Parts: sequence; C-alpha cells; structure tokens
Amino acid sequence: MRKSDSGLSEVVSVVMILTVVILTIVMAALILIPIMGDNEERVHNGDVLLEFASMKADVDTAWISNNTGVTRQAVFTLSPAGDRTEVTVMPNLFSVLSFGGVSLKYEGPVYQNTYSKVNITYTAANMYAEDIEIIYSGGALSQNGDEILPGSANGPTRYIVVVDKSVVKEQSIGGTGIVTLEYRLDKIVPYGNDYLCVFYMVIR
Repeated sequence: MRKSDSGLSEVVSVVMILTVVILTIVMAALILIPIMGDNEERVHNGDVLLEFASMKADVDTAWISNNTGVTRQAVFTLSPAGDRTEVTVMPNLFSVLSFGGVSLKYEGPVYQNTYSKVNITYTAANMYAEDIEIIYSGGALSQNGDEILPGSANGPTRYIVVVDKSVVKEQSIGGTGIVTLEYRLDKIVPYGNDYLCVFYMVIR
C-alpha cells in the first residue's frame, strides 16, 4: 500500500505541475497576444500613412515637373500580414484576422463634363488596434477625418488631382496582401483660377 500511495502521489504531483505550467502559458498568451497584436497593428497603421504620404509627394512631383506620360507606382500594405519588410520568428501571428481595403472612387463635382476629383481610400479592420481610414482626395491627405497634408495651392490658385471618368474606372480591392496603384500624369488643364492635374490611375 505504501508503494502504491507513493506512486499515486508522484502522478498527482506531475499532473499538478503540468496543470500549473499550462495555466501559466494560457494566461501569458491571453495577456501578451493582445498587447503584441495591438502594437503590430499600430505600427502597420503608421506604415500605411507613410505609404500614402510618399504617394502624395510623388504625385505632386509629377505635376510640378509636368512629367507627363511616365507611369509610376505606389504599394499599399493591406494588413500586417502583407508587410514584406517585417521579420519575426512567428510573422504576423498576432494579427491573422486583420485585413484592409483600398478603393479608387470619384468625388465631388465634374469638371468640364469629364474630370472628377480622385479619391483613394484605405480602410483597416484591425483585430486589436483602432480601425483607421486614410483618404487621398484631389491632392489632400487625411486620416479619420483630420487633414494631415493639405492640397497644393498658390494663393487663390488650386492644383486639383483629377481623373478622366471616361477612362478611369472606380475600383475596390480588399484582403491581407498588398495593392499596387499605378498612375500617370496625362496633362494639366486650366480651369478658371485653378489647374486640373489629369492622371490615369488603376489599382491592382
């Protein structure tokens, strides 16, 4: 009986130790995964804003230099899973349910019966961090309704980034990978005191 009691005691001790270890791992996961996921998604939100700011700067460069006929590209990451520059032991494990989308739409009035201000929007559906919406509208950049970079102007003269509605189609792409925006300055058209910077754009 003593040997049996001793063996049973050892089994119970092992089970209790394993239970404590498992509970510790589970509690750590419940605490750490949301924290790490939130951090990863916040970093990605900032990365997408920088991608849009870089695109705006390049679009401005195109029309300022009147560099027509040259196709340019901008790449937007839809989620942390689409971030190809991130290297981790378990890449993007903490945000596997996060995703985003990019849309290309027309906005506002139609100029000369042909041109409309372009609206490129990124929306994020994050698992842990705040959802964000980044909008590039006719040359201005905003996040969650707050303007971050204004459109270009010289006194009363505005430079408005537009597309030809008969050529450029509205599009929307969502998922967890990347989206490429291709754009090309076709011409600059005077419009009253303003100038319309006419671009061809497509997202893939």
